[in-house]
Amino acid sequence: MANYVIRPIPLAEMLLDKSMLTYRRNCGQPFTQLVYVWYIEGPKEKILVDAGVNAEYLSQKRGLPSKSIQSLESGLMKVGLTPDDIDLVIITHLHSDHIAQGRQFSKARFLVQKAELDFAQDPHPTVAAQYPREFFDGLNFEVVEGDTTICDGVSVISTPGHSPGGQSVAISTAEGTAIISGICTIRENFEPPESLGKTMPVFPCGVFVNLFDMYDNLLKIKKMADIIIPNHEPEYVQISHIP
Repeated sequence: MANYVIRPIPLAEMLLDKSMLTYRRNCGQPFTQLVYVWYIEGPKEKILVDAGVNAEYLSQKRGLPSKSIQSLESGLMKVGLTPDDIDLVIITHLHSDHIAQGRQFSKARFLVQKAELDFAQDPHPTVAAQYPREFFDGLNFEVVEGDTTICDGVSVISTPGHSPGGQSVAISTAEGTAIISGICTIRENFEPPESLGKTMPVFPCGVFVNLFDMYDNLLKIKKMADIIIPNHEPEYVQISHIP
């Protein structure tokens, strides 16, 4: 089995109410979450997880106080790449902060779950604002259904609940299987406070289409992974590689 390295590329930070990440807890508590793309170093194809968003969009269109860390181009340059070098972008889900900069990858295919793309093209009115069509219409999608092997040591795992067709990404590393959560999470979702952990080994995000599915899939990730990578966890802004 191949052993790969994951390179976190932080793009922006945004201030929100922590309850958006911790279901019905921490209401009124400000929290700064990070937006990343993730480069999988090692496969023959150049593979990125998610396409990211910039702080300007988050501030002006989403109304979330945000600050830029670096541009997509600058972040990729640090790992020796340009957007045109990317062959495949695995999209965990089609919320704007995970797809907004997709058009910068002019030569890439975009791997997405069929359930997610179908929903995004006709979203329920309550969540339609999370799926701006201008970010994904016309992209070169590669559509899959369920768990799928991408190449030796890289696969996607169906993890709906946060969104109808969310997927997480499992990567073989020298320290075991790392999973980038496709459910919007921070460390606390996988390592709840002791008062919760006695009854709930994982704790749901506050944004979902199916709460029970999301909980079950967080638990699935926790059981499968040797290394859990919560996709909005601030700690990775200081980390250049995993493991």
